[in-house]
Amino acid sequence: MNLTKVTLTQVILFNRRRSGEVSKMSLSAYLSSIPNSDQDDLKEALSDLEKKLCKHFRRLEIRGKRGRKVPVLLTPEMQQSLDMLVSKRQECGVPTENIYLFARPFAMSCYRGSDCLRHFASTCGAKRPDTLTSTKLRKQTATLSQILNLSNTELDQLANFLGHDIRVHRQFYRLPEGTLQLAKISKVLMALEQGRLVDFKGKSLDDITIDPEENVKLDSEEEAEFESDPKEDQVTSIGEHRPEMEDRNAEIQDNRTPSQTSKSSSPKKGKNRQPSKRRTWEKAEILAVEKHLMPFINTCRVPGKTDCEMCLKQEPVALRHRNWLAIKFYVKNRITALKNKV
Repeated sequence: MNLTKVTLTQVILFNRRRSGEVSKMSLSAYLSSIPNSDQDDLKEALSDLEKKLCKHFRRLEIRGKRGRKVPVLLTPEMQQSLDMLVSKRQECGVPTENIYLFARPFAMSCYRGSDCLRHFASTCGAKRPDTLTSTKLRKQTATLSQILNLSNTELDQLANFLGHDIRVHRQFYRLPEGTLQLAKISKVLMALEQGRLVDFKGKSLDDITIDPEENVKLDSEEEAEFESDPKEDQVTSIGEHRPEMEDRNAEIQDNRTPSQTSKSSSPKKGKNRQPSKRRTWEKAEILAVEKHLMPFINTCRVPGKTDCEMCLKQEPVALRHRNWLAIKFYVKNRITALKNKV
C-alpha cells in the first residue's frame, strides 16, 4: 500500500499530470509497450543528450480529459517500483478483475491521487502544503515555462504534453505583468538612467545584467574619487610603459592659463585634502586581478562592486593593500588602454 501511494505521487509530480488521470491508469496501458521509432533520419536529428534521454525514460499513453490520449514519462526508479507492484498483485490481495495499475487490495477501485498528494504534502514538512496540488503544479509549469522563451512549436509540444488547448495555454498561463515589469523592463530603465544603454547594444532583455545595488558614477566623479584615494596609482599592465600618457599630461599642463593653474593648485575651501601617495601596482597584484577579472577586460566591461569584492576575497594575500574601488579602476584603465590602441 505504501509503495503504491508513493509511486502514484511520484508519477503525478514528475509529469505534472492531473491526479485523476494517473490514478485511473489501467494495468493494460502499463503492460503494453509502445514501440520506439527506428527511423534513422529521426535519430540523426537528435543530439547525443536527447538520444540518451530517449533510452532513459519510458513513455506511456493514458486516457486524459475529454477522452484524449496524454503521455506519461516514467523514470527507471518508477519502472522498478511499478514492476514490483505488478508482480506482487496477487500476494497483496489485489483481485484479478481489478483493471487499475494503482489498485487497492481486496477492492475493485484504485487509490485517489489527490488523497496521496495531500497526505505526503502534510507529512513532508512543507511550509505551504495547500499549494502542492496537481492543479497548482500544472499551472506553475505552464506559467514558468514562459521564462524559457519557447518558440511556437515548442510551446505547442508543451501544451500537448500537459493536455492543454494551445489557445487556453497562451491566454491564461502567462507570467504576471508585475513580475515581468520588475524583472525585465526595470533593466531598460536602469540602463537609461545610468546612461549605459549603448553598452547593451544588440542584446536581449535576458542578456542585460545590471546590479541595482551598484552605485554607477559619471566619468568625472570616478576620476575625482580615484585621484583622492591614497591607495590608487596609475594602472598599467605587466611590463607596459606608456610615455605617451605622460607627454599628453605635460602638454595639457603647458596649455593651461595662469588662472586655471592657480585654481587647480589652490586647495578647495572646506576640504583639507592631503597630497595622495600613489602605490605602484606590483606584478603579483596584477596577476591576481587578471586571474579573476580578465573576462571583463577582454569584453571591455567594467566590473561591479560584487565582482571586485569577490576577487579580493579569493586573493586576500596578493591584494591585501587594495580595495574594491582600486581593482575596479585598474580594470577600467586597462579597458581604456585597449580602446586607445584600437
